[in-house]
Amino acid sequence: MARNSPQTDRIVMLAELLASDPETGRSLADIARHLGVAKATCYPMVVALTESGWLVRHPVRKTYQLGPALVPIGQAASRATDVVDLARTVMHELADTSQLACLGFIRSGADLVVAEVVQPISKRSGTLGLRIGDKVLMAPPLGAGLAAWYGRDQLDEWFLLGTEVLSAETELLKTEYEPILDTIRERGFAVECLWQQDRSISDAVAQLRGPGVGGQKAAIALREARRLLSADVAVGTIDPTAHYQLLSVNATAFDQDTSPALILCLVDPPSPLTGERIAELGTLVRTAAQQVTTLMHGRSPHPLTSEDRST
Repeated sequence: MARNSPQTDRIVMLAELLASDPETGRSLADIARHLGVAKATCYPMVVALTESGWLVRHPVRKTYQLGPALVPIGQAASRATDVVDLARTVMHELADTSQLACLGFIRSGADLVVAEVVQPISKRSGTLGLRIGDKVLMAPPLGAGLAAWYGRDQLDEWFLLGTEVLSAETELLKTEYEPILDTIRERGFAVECLWQQDRSISDAVAQLRGPGVGGQKAAIALREARRLLSADVAVGTIDPTAHYQLLSVNATAFDQDTSPALILCLVDPPSPLTGERIAELGTLVRTAAQQVTTLMHGRSPHPLTSEDRST
């Protein structure tokens, strides 16, 4: 696992601090207090970012704000997430129909990033403690809905990450998950549930995150909360009469070359649901993902079985 970089964490926290109130500059003392370091420690970083145009310093108040060099970077990020703009109306309809929060995830390396959070119009619903910009490591026991569409090499990498996260043998994970991945490809949506945990993952994230905005605190909270999950989060066959504490029911939208572009998730109902209701939610989210795929002029990949992938 890569080690944390304190200097990188400070840059992220600084950017989030200034972005949270872009019209109000922050003094060096304010910045140092927010980062939890001495002014002398963060001063060289602030000077370097100002020289690069990422920050600007007010000539009279001596405060710092986000600078013009970040504008093209933000525009590039906006273009990269055009799929979210296309999907937003579909996500609102999905949230309103299901009465659950709808999260949209995009991939970033080995992580899934929360790109959008949509609440149902009639009420506020749980989001597993997640906010826009939070990252979730795409490793077992999470992410089967996306891994189901991986090629062999990507799928092997997913299992290897699971070996580290769950401290389980890779072959045992393959034996457990391969039939579930086949089921996900066949029905077009994935189901993730809690079983014997005493509290919800959203409670854990909220408690571990503590005060502050996103950044490294969020990443640490999500990593620690993952320890509450066991390997049997992903659900294959759903018993319509059983009750499940649902984490997520999700489906994938695809772009023009059949690559996963956006994962739509209905998350965090306040009480257990019957398998019949979860199947209904799965149909809703699968249909929504298909609509987003159509809006992107994308194509769903042909489902492959475990036997196909081994040849």
